[in-house]
Amino acid sequence: MKNSGYLYLLVFVLMLASKLLQAQEPFAGGHFWVSFTDKDHSPYSLERPWEFLSQRSLERRASQQISVNPLDLPPSPAYIDSLKADTAVEVWYTSRWFNGALIYTTSLNALERMASFPFVAGIEHVKPMPPEDKAPEEYLQDTAGKKVQPQGTQGKDLNYVLLDRQTNKRVAALWESVVNGNDFGFSAATIAQINGDRLIADGYFGQGKIIAVLDAGFLAADQLSVFSHLWNTGRIGGTRDFVERQPNVFGSSPHGTYVLSVMAAKRPGELMGTATGASYWLIRTEESANEFRMEEYNWLAGAELADSLGADIINSSLGYTRFDDPAQDYTYGQLDGQTTVVARAANLAADRGMLVVNSAGNYAQQNWRYIGSPADSFGALSVGAVEISGERAAFSSFGPSADGRIKPEVMAHGRQVPVANTAEGVALANGTSFSSPVIAGMAAALWQKHPQASASQIKKAIIESGDRFLRPDTVFGHGIPDFVWASRLLQQNFQPERQLVLYPNPISPETYISQFSEVDQQVNIEIFDLRGQLIYRLNYTLLTGYNRIQPFGQVHHLNNGIYLLRMTAQQTGEFSVAKFFKAW
Repeated sequence: MKNSGYLYLLVFVLMLASKLLQAQEPFAGGHFWVSFTDKDHSPYSLERPWEFLSQRSLERRASQQISVNPLDLPPSPAYIDSLKADTAVEVWYTSRWFNGALIYTTSLNALERMASFPFVAGIEHVKPMPPEDKAPEEYLQDTAGKKVQPQGTQGKDLNYVLLDRQTNKRVAALWESVVNGNDFGFSAATIAQINGDRLIADGYFGQGKIIAVLDAGFLAADQLSVFSHLWNTGRIGGTRDFVERQPNVFGSSPHGTYVLSVMAAKRPGELMGTATGASYWLIRTEESANEFRMEEYNWLAGAELADSLGADIINSSLGYTRFDDPAQDYTYGQLDGQTTVVARAANLAADRGMLVVNSAGNYAQQNWRYIGSPADSFGALSVGAVEISGERAAFSSFGPSADGRIKPEVMAHGRQVPVANTAEGVALANGTSFSSPVIAGMAAALWQKHPQASASQIKKAIIESGDRFLRPDTVFGHGIPDFVWASRLLQQNFQPERQLVLYPNPISPETYISQFSEVDQQVNIEIFDLRGQLIYRLNYTLLTGYNRIQPFGQVHHLNNGIYLLRMTAQQTGEFSVAKFFKAW
């Protein structure tokens, strides 16, 4: 994978100062990204990584044979001290991976002074000050379909249907009619769609895994009963606000609360998250009322924090394409997985052994139809949205990435997803913001079951378990994952089974024939009854590698009983046989 230089998209200091001096409007200041030339004059060393990374972070890397490298070294404290020495400059945070700092200043003279520092490579104006606040676009919908603005709610491309207790009972009956999993309550169908209820029933809740949630805020998440099991057991590891640098992330947008509930809510018979046993860090990187490139750098800082803490998974229900300042806008051609600030950050996070799960975007019905960033990145597992029926949700963004890669990679329930609202009730939420945590949480459960797997192996297994893995497209990606099938892949040391396997067995129309082939070849698939009578035949082309075939929808007319399936290579005559049961 190519890596764009860290100076890409930065405005060099002298050019910036010249433009500001020539500007018609007075300089109002704001937030600026300052990039450094090197990491010289630093006390930090790769020989002593425990000075800037936690033991858990080092263990995560070591378990995946990932080495600490110079990008992991913090910026030179001498450079940071030089910035802080200017009383007109406030340093908000620094970045190891991008070797720079985010500052705030209202002084043009201060920018000019920084231009004279030999270690300053460039500056980018990432957020003006003060911003012009926009009206919230997020809304709830009452039972008559009328939009009502909830207090304290801000966000983008989302809507929620508020349910009262009576409505809850009516919808519960619908959900329970889909899946016999009443303890999961409204969450049953969401979890069953990806065959996650099997993992949960076996006791895999994501225990021992840390999920960093990068979002816009977590309104009331410290008070809601659905999260009490996290607080009571110390599994909220901490919080951080990179937007306003305040200690309280629980008074801003509720978006992160809804997202967190998809993974962590626990109220038997009503809501059940996909990773109720995991631990969480709640990290605010998104400013709901405005959209400026500073939020990409906030995302970078949040991902670096997750890395340093030893987080295993990042869930990011965020995406960036257009900004309030049109000069910051990206073109579709720049969504090539390695150009945007946030895509580069996601790639670096994945390179350090974290699984990055990101929403694909809700742009399909807008002028911008495609995925956002970092969903375009090489490092992110991007997740689109489907209805509970399996059809694509109309708003779910299309792929591919600008360089032609399959995006989104997988799909999950993203329309009318049950979430915890801030009034101790249940809401149905729409958006890829909610399909992403479905996958992120279940990935934690999968990883708990297979602790020796690497992040890349977990990601690969999820993709290869998709119901469209052999015929991916730019609408569904590789389809809806099957986490039981993903677990089977990991049980085989992440190598496809060389023997003929039918799963699940007893068969259903969804049962797969799994077969690995060393070469492209033609095969005959034949089904016999116990008397040896041939009752079905199919010619099929096996491709080199892992193949999954679904022929059983064609044998629904057969009587229930035991049958034999034989797969024969047309060229060599070699064959494999498997026994299966039909009982539907």
